[in-house]
Amino acid sequence: MIALKITNIRQMMHLMLDKNETAFDSFLLAMATFTTSAEMTIDGHFHPEFYSEEELAKLREDAAAAGRIFSMQMIRWSQVKSQCFDFIKGTRSPLSFLISLYLAEENVAKFLAGVDTTIPAEQIAGLSLNLKFDGTQLQCTSATSLNTFTMDRSVDVAWDRMVKKFFDKWEISYEEL
Repeated sequence: MIALKITNIRQMMHLMLDKNETAFDSFLLAMATFTTSAEMTIDGHFHPEFYSEEELAKLREDAAAAGRIFSMQMIRWSQVKSQCFDFIKGTRSPLSFLISLYLAEENVAKFLAGVDTTIPAEQIAGLSLNLKFDGTQLQCTSATSLNTFTMDRSVDVAWDRMVKKFFDKWEISYEEL
């Protein structure tokens, strides 16, 4: 796990919330809470019962066509970022927010391909980014969750490196804490 202080909050929020930006679109949303004059909480867990069988089939087809795994666990950040933007937009910054994102299943296997580890993809419960804004400072912490106990920290180390590489790719400036 690493903790990073985002030094250009405006740029980070632009990448996260602008409808034309895709940096975070493939991440899955576990939860998000935004506090402005009121508080909005989003539980990102997917509710298939909301959809008809035809709609679910279409969602599966769309995911397959895009080379993604259709997640029955969490929704993609891209599905809710416009609602989040609408809630916090204005002349004032939010009082606070917390966003918990997970690497999508199809990207876990890709990530592991470059990691020297004996841990298989099915043992990885989650690779996450947790973003916390306290009104003045935005911090990002990385975390890994496994379905088994192991002393092997190779996935942790590789995920921390990947988070920094991702931020560097998207020119998100940060300082390690």
